[in-house]
Amino acid sequence: MKTAAGPSLSARRLNSIPERYRIRSVDRALSVLGTFLLHDGDLSASEISKAAGLDPSTAFRMLLTLERHGFVEQVRPSGRYRLGATCLELGSRFLRNNDIRARSIDILEHLRNEFGETVHLTILQGNEVVYLEKLAGLHPIGLMSSRVGDRNPAHCTGVGKALLAYISDEELLARYPSRKLPRFTEHTITDLGVLRAELARVRAEGFAVDQEEHEPGVKCVAVPTFNHKGIVAAMSVSGPVERMDQHLAHDGLTQALRQAGGEVSARLGWGRGVDQLGDAQTQNGMSEPGSHRTGGNGRLRRAKS
Repeated sequence: MKTAAGPSLSARRLNSIPERYRIRSVDRALSVLGTFLLHDGDLSASEISKAAGLDPSTAFRMLLTLERHGFVEQVRPSGRYRLGATCLELGSRFLRNNDIRARSIDILEHLRNEFGETVHLTILQGNEVVYLEKLAGLHPIGLMSSRVGDRNPAHCTGVGKALLAYISDEELLARYPSRKLPRFTEHTITDLGVLRAELARVRAEGFAVDQEEHEPGVKCVAVPTFNHKGIVAAMSVSGPVERMDQHLAHDGLTQALRQAGGEVSARLGWGRGVDQLGDAQTQNGMSEPGSHRTGGNGRLRRAKS
């Protein structure tokens, strides 16, 4: 079973929708599909009905309807269920039509080729990150469990911290109302106050670091990307601690990542790149990030060290 970081913001928003606007049968069908996001492997009808909080006969009828439309399929001879090909088609269409991924894929490939490590592109949903793209490193290590479409907690991943750093304090509290954060390793930040201080550092320096906070032995450096409205995604380079420390100390990893983030942001409409962050963050009570420079063509130049 996958570990969730707590109730998602989208779930809380759903609960706030007036009942007269909700279609109960659609809610139920989507709750059935949602059980497959929380579990690995095939599921029995009874497991699905229990996880979705539905009467077994209702869950069975939902499964038959979803199977008719290809959203689930029944596995023979076990009789258990798995996601169907329609879900794959929808996911593939989402990726093809996703502007963020399309406009950043060549930059992600350049980062992977330059440093030889695994590269990710993610968005924020509630208190989790969703992986839009993963390019495996040139020397895969088998340590990272991330896959395209998967979710991971935001508070203990580099990409998650890069995204959380640029939302308002009110939004941050809405995502973590208990102020306590789940622990995954001995390095995980578990207190919201400590996380807020870490996010302030991210804003000041322009990048986030996951110091083995989610997976032992894995270090991640991430940067935010913006469109004309604000924060939209984060990209990262991840690998074994020893190699990542080498990249940070000698290979200019943070500069390359910040430049890459600026390039993608410019493509998404963030004016001349991340230099605009100063004005936007001042309006939100945030501090300006670290050294970035843009040329007259809107492309980000590496700042002189």
